[in-house]
Amino acid sequence: MLIGLGYTIINSDYLDRDMLNSKQIEVFYTVYKEGSLTRAARSLKVSQPSISNSLSYSEQKLNLKLFLRQGRRLIPTPEADILYQHAQEVNRHISQFNNVSRNLLSDQLGYINVGCTPSLGLRLMPKLIQAYLQQEPEALFNIVNLQSAELESHLRELTFDIVICFNPEGSEVIRKQVLKKGQMLLITPPDFRSHKAELDISEISDLPFIRIRNLQPSESQDSLESHLRRNKIDLTWVVQTETIEVAKSLVAEGIGFALVDDFSISQFSLPENVGLYSFAPRITYEIGALCNLEKPMSRSATRFVEFVEELSQNGLESLLGPTRTLS
Repeated sequence: MLIGLGYTIINSDYLDRDMLNSKQIEVFYTVYKEGSLTRAARSLKVSQPSISNSLSYSEQKLNLKLFLRQGRRLIPTPEADILYQHAQEVNRHISQFNNVSRNLLSDQLGYINVGCTPSLGLRLMPKLIQAYLQQEPEALFNIVNLQSAELESHLRELTFDIVICFNPEGSEVIRKQVLKKGQMLLITPPDFRSHKAELDISEISDLPFIRIRNLQPSESQDSLESHLRRNKIDLTWVVQTETIEVAKSLVAEGIGFALVDDFSISQFSLPENVGLYSFAPRITYEIGALCNLEKPMSRSATRFVEFVEELSQNGLESLLGPTRTLS
């Protein structure tokens, strides 16, 4: 069959002969990444001969040599190096497609899929769900705890009906609803004492700090990262952890200082002799709810999202009580 494109006549059979399908690209990608037919076959859960046949067929179709044998290892050719960069992108899209299809299937099971950070999972989610179940006692929830950046990535893949995290960023397809604003506090080791009610972080920037990965940078407000960047402050991060509970224990052992949000720290009593200070100038954060407008949602998920957004108009204090204040 001939297809006319402007003044050029192209034989479609010729085009098809030089193209790989998604399965052949996946085999090439896996062989390149694993470096051997055996490991690639194990990764794809198929036989080694089928991998070898697919690879040979791809080389014939492309009229390119993709790998050279060196003992039991396969050495990629320069052409394979170039194609692998594109195969990575194709594989990423296939993975996203499969994730989306699985997530759409899970919606049919009736669960409301909620993503939130670990500290919000400890304090906010139990009270939020308890309040909602009073209205909708038959509701079912699936809660996943990840860090803010990971949650937003999964939201784009339609994993969650709603994400509640720190310093979220909205977009044309991601609707953002601010639930609460607050300020950062500093918890200090037992041997640290200051007569000041408020501290300037630049005065202690050379001391060891513990990073809590709940928070992520935000361009829409005066967040921790933007404050440090604007004032050219480089903190010495000696430990990185996922949760405030671990950070508190590290601070109590004298390992370093930790920057925490006043929302999460109000839930827990501090270890003995650990100090708590505020900052001047104020360093802020947001807790927000995100929804992907491209995700088809069940009725139960839609009602829960509406409940959260309505709650944001009244403030979380009505649900949780006031935030921790310093004496």
